[in-house]
Amino acid sequence: MSGLKEIRRRITSVNNTRQITRAMKLVSAAKLRRAQDAAENGRAYSDRLNEAVRAAISDLTGDFDHPLLEVRPEIKRRRIIMVAGDRGLCGAYNANVAKAVIANNKGASPAFDVIAVGRRSASAVASNRWELKAKYAELGENAATWPIEEIARSCMRDFISGECDEVVLYYTKFVSAMTQEVTREVLLPFGGINAEISETAPKQEGDEGYISYSPSPEEILSGLIPLLVRTRIGQGALESKASEHAARMTAMESATSNASDLIDKLRLYYNRARQSTITTELIDIVGGAEATN
Repeated sequence: MSGLKEIRRRITSVNNTRQITRAMKLVSAAKLRRAQDAAENGRAYSDRLNEAVRAAISDLTGDFDHPLLEVRPEIKRRRIIMVAGDRGLCGAYNANVAKAVIANNKGASPAFDVIAVGRRSASAVASNRWELKAKYAELGENAATWPIEEIARSCMRDFISGECDEVVLYYTKFVSAMTQEVTREVLLPFGGINAEISETAPKQEGDEGYISYSPSPEEILSGLIPLLVRTRIGQGALESKASEHAARMTAMESATSNASDLIDKLRLYYNRARQSTITTELIDIVGGAEATN
């Protein structure tokens, strides 16, 4: 009977775990809907901002000079912004970001430091013995309230001063509830503007799509470029939060399914053990009855 009691205890324990994972899956699904809406709305804003930048570029003449556009002849030091979660139980979500940083920063050159966004990012920095520039943890569920402005300002300041020659953002892009992709995005130097200028001709008054600027396109771009850097970091945070909830929902769904399978197996073992016990008892009874005859 001790074996049957142990199996019953095990079934109860696994069933309790299944209830917890099912509840966590439902909570993550509810949070995912809000986070997905935020990420999609952020994409729309980012797209419109990019359109404004392209429109201003199309009306520039000659190269446009801005300190955030400076391409250094040699990257001696890199700044990495690594976005992950504060908690686990979300499959390989946190580990995949760390793997991407490792894969793209092999060797001793260039040297790099990390701004860790999320407690799991800071753990990855510590375990890999990377240089930690700043740590932001326990940031809350709403990525729009994270200190994006502070992170962007420090990166732009250090890039302009020459403390770093490149700023790279690592985050997980939300594709669907089942698919999330780790993304590497170079934020600084802010690229592509001068290349786009050379391919466009300024529109003249009367042309379709002509825009009259006040102040000048150069002044507008000078304000839009820092804004777009902040927007890209903020969008990375929104995408990462949606991806985290999707990964946790998927992981908890898998855990719930595995718990159900394990309960079915345990019940089968229990029934077989119980049947074996009953059979043994019947044999003992029959054997005792025959011994008395």
